[in-house]
Amino acid sequence: MAKKGKNWIKAQLSDPFYKKAKREGFRSRAAYKLIQVDSKYNIFKVKGKFPKKILDLGAAPGAWIEVILRKYLDISISKRYRNFKVIGIDLTTIHPFENAPFIETHRSDIFSEKCEKEIIQPEKRFDVILSDLAPKTSGDFRDLANQEAMVEKVFEFTKYLKKHGNIVVKMFQSEFTNEIMKKWKPYFKLLKRMKPLASRESSRELYIIGLNFI
Repeated sequence: MAKKGKNWIKAQLSDPFYKKAKREGFRSRAAYKLIQVDSKYNIFKVKGKFPKKILDLGAAPGAWIEVILRKYLDISISKRYRNFKVIGIDLTTIHPFENAPFIETHRSDIFSEKCEKEIIQPEKRFDVILSDLAPKTSGDFRDLANQEAMVEKVFEFTKYLKKHGNIVVKMFQSEFTNEIMKKWKPYFKLLKRMKPLASRESSRELYIIGLNFI
C-alpha cells in the first residue's frame, strides 16, 4: 500500500466523518458509507424483514459489521433471530466482537479455493452480501485491474445469494462500471450505482447496489 504522507494524515484528522466515527465509537469512517447506502436503498430489508445471514467481504477493521450489529440490536428482542449470523472476511485480522457469538471473522483470501470451500460454501445462502474490498495500491494501471478482478469475484458469489437477496459492491469508476451494470442488471429487480457523501470527493470509489436478486 502506498505510504501515507503528512498531508494525508492531516486531512484524515480533520475529516468530519473521521471525527464522527471517533465520537460515535465506530472503528472507521467507512461505517457512514454503508449507513448512507442503506438509508437510500434499505439493503437490510429482504422480503420485508431484517436479513438472517450476511457476508461481509473486505471487512477489516470491522466498521460495517458494527453497523450491522447496531441495527440488529435495535430490533426488539422478540424479533431477533436465534440463528442470525454475520461472516466477515479480510486479508487483515479483524479484532473480535465481544459478546457477539453470531459474528464470525476470518483472515482469508476470497480468491483462494480454501476460503470458498471452508468459509463461504458451507453457509449455502446469504440474504445480503457486502463488499468494501479494495486492492493495495501501487500507483499504476494494476490498481484498477486488481479492483476490477475483485468486483468480478464478488459478483460470482451471487451463487450464494438467496432469491430476493441484496448486494453492495465497491468499485472504482471506469469504463468497466458500465460493463458491470449491463452484465448484472438482468439478475436484480433493481441495480443502481451510488457515491455516498462519506466517500471522499477526490476518490473514484462508488458502490453498485443490487436489490431483489432474481
